Amino acid sequence: DIFDQYMIEIELAKEKEKDHHTKGKGSFDDEGDKGRKKDSNTPIYSDNMKLSIKLMERMVNQNAEAEVYHDFKYWEDRSDEFRDGEGTLLPLWRFSSEKAKRKQVTCIKWNPQYNDLCAVGFGSYDFSRRGTGVICCYSLKNTRFPEYVFNTDAGVCCLDWHPQHPAVIAVGLYDGTVLVYDVRAKTKKPIYQSTVRTNKHTDPVWEVRWN
Repeated sequence: DIFDQYMIEIELAKEKEKDHHTKGKGSFDDEGDKGRKKDSNTPIYSDNMKLSIKLMERMVNQNAEAEVYHDFKYWEDRSDEFRDGEGTLLPLWRFSSEKAKRKQVTCIKWNPQYNDLCAVGFGSYDFSRRGTGVICCYSLKNTRFPEYVFNTDAGVCCLDWHPQHPAVIAVGLYDGTVLVYDVRAKTKKPIYQSTVRTNKHTDPVWEVRWN
């Protein structure tokens, strides 16, 4: 009986497969869309999986650069004892991003609460030609890739983290726009943006500060 039931299920599966192949192209595309939507709800695409992958990537990076992290915490140059008021600098990491290529670093700001996180603004000091800008948030826990990346329509001139809300950052652009981002948001769009309707000025914003 078990064998007969097994054969019946196989025949039913074959019939369904034949019906699937005989359907038109439009219905095939619809089934593909449904399949993709189902895949997006599977655990492999969940937020928990993304967080686990991020933590694992950090661990692999720290294991690969164990000596550098050791120097970051404990390195001392004994020759500094014989130098009056002078010291030495030890290069540790070089942060880079493909989206920030051919752009100049215009500002750097460390997060007031998370000591391993810093925001870097990219723009251009060639004021004769206007270009786009990029904001990269780097963490010492993973020095190979930025944790967050935001693209702007104009070059970034300045930025500042909120002192009480460390996930909120204000950004000033070359075209006079002021943006406010929340790095926890799933979208890359700012939560606030000054526009012509809000009487935005057109001069570069050289400095922003939270009150």
